[in-house]
Amino acid sequence: MQRHRNAVTRRGYLLTALAASLLVSACASYPDVAELEQLKRRDAAKPFYGELLALQYEQLAITEADYRGDTAAARFYATKGNLAAQGQAVAPESPTTAAGQEEAHARLLGYFDNQMDLIAPAMLARAQASFDCWVEESRQGDSQNSVAECRDNFSQAVAALDTQLPPVPLSDLTADYTLFFATGSMRLPDNAPAVVEQIVAAVEAGDVKAVRLAGYSDRAGSAETNLRLSDERARSVQRALTDAGLPGQIIDTEAFGETELLVDTPDGVSEGRNRRVEIFLVR
Repeated sequence: MQRHRNAVTRRGYLLTALAASLLVSACASYPDVAELEQLKRRDAAKPFYGELLALQYEQLAITEADYRGDTAAARFYATKGNLAAQGQAVAPESPTTAAGQEEAHARLLGYFDNQMDLIAPAMLARAQASFDCWVEESRQGDSQNSVAECRDNFSQAVAALDTQLPPVPLSDLTADYTLFFATGSMRLPDNAPAVVEQIVAAVEAGDVKAVRLAGYSDRAGSAETNLRLSDERARSVQRALTDAGLPGQIIDTEAFGETELLVDTPDGVSEGRNRRVEIFLVR
């Protein structure tokens, strides 16, 4: 719910900012770029992402027409903007052979797979338009400054998008480390210090961005008690990591109690392999 409220707030801020930035050119005429004239007369009551994307392409088209006098590039951006404004799906351009574009293209498509057009539509629209700008400037062989500006805008947008990505379900991941606990205990096992040392080294080397901890229990005892135990086990690992110098904000804990057993047992059975904390390193 909080994420939804933040998204709505960001929508309001973005539309206000873009409206202000386009005010100067709102009355400008572009007789040589009919596509841009059509884009400026569009009906804004269309799907939200499409409208945001149209605004981004309009800015690019106006820049090309007003400041660079490049009507061909202005038509290119305005045509894509018109399609977006009409509610049509507008795909990012195919990458050129320029360094980094293939990877950037795959990354951009991944955001759509994660529904970032609903979670962070404003930033995704900026990322897509910036990527297309990067591709187009590379195709035209424009100055390195122009190419770098589009590429940098794309990098800034994806950095912001990464902070909004929903976490991958732990069921889709493989644990990097697993610590096993004694019955009814949240005390760290003897091998925990060595594991903590390795994790801290990986984070400090820049190989790991975040750590996710999942606590579990066996089926001895009540479900309520086991859920509490699994939470306390995960938090004991979290404390060990923060005591070793890791910032708490990069560590996330989840408790699963007696669900998702490694070894399926009847209720009430103690099984050491189920009393565990699984550690996932987010790279």
